[in-house]
Amino acid sequence: MAMKEFCVWKGLILAFFLFAVDGQTSGPSFLVTFSAVIESGSNAKLCASLLKPNESLALTIYLVDDKNRMTQIVQQRSSTEFYRCFSFQAPQVDGELVQKLRVVLQGRFFKMTEERKVMFRRYLPLTFIQTDKPIYNPGQMVNFRVVTMDATFVPLDQMYSLVVVEDNHNNRIGQWTNVSSTGWMLQLSHQLNPEAQVGMYALRAFIGDRMISQVFELKKYVLPKFDVTLIAPPMYSVGDVGLKVEACANYTYGQPVPGQALVEVCREPFPSAVVPGLSRVCLIKTMNNTGCVSLTISTSMFFNTKFENDLQDLFLVNVNVTEEGTDVMMPKSSTVSITFEVGKVTFLDLPGFFAYGSMFNGKVSKSVHALSLLAAEVFSLEGSSTVTVQSSVAGEVYNFDVNRDNRLLYQEKPLKNVPGRYSVRVKGSTCVSVQVACLYNIPTPVKASRTLSVEVKVARDCKVRGADLVLNITVKYSGAKPTTNMVIVNIKLLSGFTADTSLLGSPLDTFAPLVQRVDTGDDHVLVYLKEVPKGVPMTYRLQLKQVLAVQNLKPAVVEVYDYYQPSDVFETTYMPPCP
Repeated sequence: MAMKEFCVWKGLILAFFLFAVDGQTSGPSFLVTFSAVIESGSNAKLCASLLKPNESLALTIYLVDDKNRMTQIVQQRSSTEFYRCFSFQAPQVDGELVQKLRVVLQGRFFKMTEERKVMFRRYLPLTFIQTDKPIYNPGQMVNFRVVTMDATFVPLDQMYSLVVVEDNHNNRIGQWTNVSSTGWMLQLSHQLNPEAQVGMYALRAFIGDRMISQVFELKKYVLPKFDVTLIAPPMYSVGDVGLKVEACANYTYGQPVPGQALVEVCREPFPSAVVPGLSRVCLIKTMNNTGCVSLTISTSMFFNTKFENDLQDLFLVNVNVTEEGTDVMMPKSSTVSITFEVGKVTFLDLPGFFAYGSMFNGKVSKSVHALSLLAAEVFSLEGSSTVTVQSSVAGEVYNFDVNRDNRLLYQEKPLKNVPGRYSVRVKGSTCVSVQVACLYNIPTPVKASRTLSVEVKVARDCKVRGADLVLNITVKYSGAKPTTNMVIVNIKLLSGFTADTSLLGSPLDTFAPLVQRVDTGDDHVLVYLKEVPKGVPMTYRLQLKQVLAVQNLKPAVVEVYDYYQPSDVFETTYMPPCP
């Protein structure tokens, strides 16, 4: 159902004045409050208060028009303090009219007069046009109604001088003249031509010079005859054998739809990733459909790519079913999250507190998803295998038997002649998994000398109070290699300042040289540099805007470090050159 909406805001600004006689706060004074904008013809209200009268005083309030004609709306005489509200009939106006509200306070020995302006405004009624639906087919009946309400949303009976229907070329294809609402509502209908052109049509109602319109759409459409149901897991683990997808197409009366199903599984790159050659990775399969299709998709191609780190951890699954004979196509899509968790260890029934030197008991629950799937695929009730590991040095031979009883048992032997050459042979009728683990004795690392450095120069127009700062940040590398790994520049912000990173570029435009990414936090900016060449200073600019003046400002830190060797770090501080 379509509806045209109108909003009316009434003036709720309160005008008031408070005055004391002869400027003496200890003498008589009055206070008058009223709306700055009053609806034309309404029952308006104002409130008056008399304070500290020292005799019998008369408070008189007049409306004064542009010809200085006065209309008395309030008169109150009192020798005591009072606060009262008074009602008066607002004058009828067309559009807007500004008049004066004059207040006269008079006693035996003095007379005081003050004036303030007040606006009277006529609020037009609200008119709505409503259709029974927003979209029609050629040849259908358009049913609509027109209703008019006053400013307080009370329905009114209204005479409409003209009501028309216009096509998409503004040609009038239907009209009604001098029609009135019945029971506060005007209901009309218009039969569309079966050969009518598709497009946006309009209904227009005229009340004098006012016009109210509402649009509806005419287009050729049919309700779908069948629907597609897509079944895919909400999450896929890299330990799973494959991604299982099932799609079913059924008519609205329940029978399967014959035709063809196109299944597309894609892994999209991150929207912010800007890497040459990066694109979405997709696998497309077409299958004949007799109601339902089910397939398990190998996902190896989605993970064996050099752009692995730039792809999102989710699959986008699209299924398009095309009906046989009519070529009517119905799409369906779903997303599947990717997890790299292949097993889980959970500690159960642990005590809430532990006393030093005491024993405590608990349980460990493990779930190794990949091993259980492997066992389901390769286990055979009849088969067994023997794995033989033999060294090139005579005498070192290890045999591992894998059978029905120990298929999930983890077996290991330490190798003695390392470094050395070993051979692995498997004999039998089942599959086995062999893993070789190398353990190294890593010496205590020697503290490496610094190869990175950073220098910050601050520029500011000291003649302008609160002027922006411009940081000129220079990063240098003096190591043994031609270039560094990825380098992070962590810029802490001064208190009361925010960062404008436009000088560093953006993904939509172009980053500054060697800048791959810029992240902004509440109190810092991280700049990711692809690398820093040896002996080539790289200078970048960052603008800081002051949003709050801070006393006793402390220096802020800028540090630079190697992304893969965080121990190679250098830091410095900066301060504005002037307050």
